[in-house]
Amino acid sequence: FAELLDFDPGLAKILYNDPKGFLPAFDIAAQGAQSEVLRILRKGEALGNPDELRPAAVQKGFVHVRVNVCGSPLEFPESSPSIGKVRVKHRGILLTLKGTVIRSGGVKMIEGEREYQCRKCNHRFPCYPELEAGNRITLPASCPSMRSKGCQSASFQLIGDSITCHDYQEIKIQESVQLLDVGSIPRSMPVILMDDLVDLVKAGDDVIVTGILSAKWSSDVKDVRCNLDPMFIANYVRRTNELKSGIDIPEEIIKDFELFWAENRATPLEGRNKILKGICLLRFLGYSR
Repeated sequence: FAELLDFDPGLAKILYNDPKGFLPAFDIAAQGAQSEVLRILRKGEALGNPDELRPAAVQKGFVHVRVNVCGSPLEFPESSPSIGKVRVKHRGILLTLKGTVIRSGGVKMIEGEREYQCRKCNHRFPCYPELEAGNRITLPASCPSMRSKGCQSASFQLIGDSITCHDYQEIKIQESVQLLDVGSIPRSMPVILMDDLVDLVKAGDDVIVTGILSAKWSSDVKDVRCNLDPMFIANYVRRTNELKSGIDIPEEIIKDFELFWAENRATPLEGRNKILKGICLLRFLGYSR
């Protein structure tokens, strides 16, 4: 997002204010770019040496533009509130939330698109399920054909083998307890991951999620008030605890630990207690490390 803001501030502002309307356009552009790259590679393969071994180009099924807000104004508290401070005013914009994954659901398959055909004029058109309504598909009231004389038909038939499915996973993130005031209850938010975002994080991971705040509503029931439950549709997910595994440990420290555990191989619990005793002693003496 920082690069986009520097390259075209107007486009960045539009994307921030209406991500639901413009992210699909970004995805279409990325799909077109992929097709062009594949065309160039295949042309190069056709003109190259047939005996030369080259990795085959593979077309990705679902291409998405993921918006990383790192280093941009969207990291500021005004644009990245804590989960407990998310309100209706944040609905519909490109929002960033930080928290810890407290629940990670299994990966499921969800319907993403169907194609219908008008029985009167044979016009074909796609229909997209609404995640907010339990992935329910609502057919148009009349044929969406753009012909000068619309047929106004409301009779459609599903085209066989036109259903497109996506990987789907629902997780729940909770705001960090360390950032809360004394006595405050940590708030949580359900997050929906799709396609290449599924299975990127697990329970216990600290994450930064960029996406769109929406609401899930119950089915229409006569004389019953519709309940709106907030949900967050993720566009980009970054694990912030990845850096912990990249710490460089000096070789001499590794050798010291190997020697220590070699000496305590027969009594591992006693070895553990020695380490804990040493940590407690350092804490008592005032060493934070």
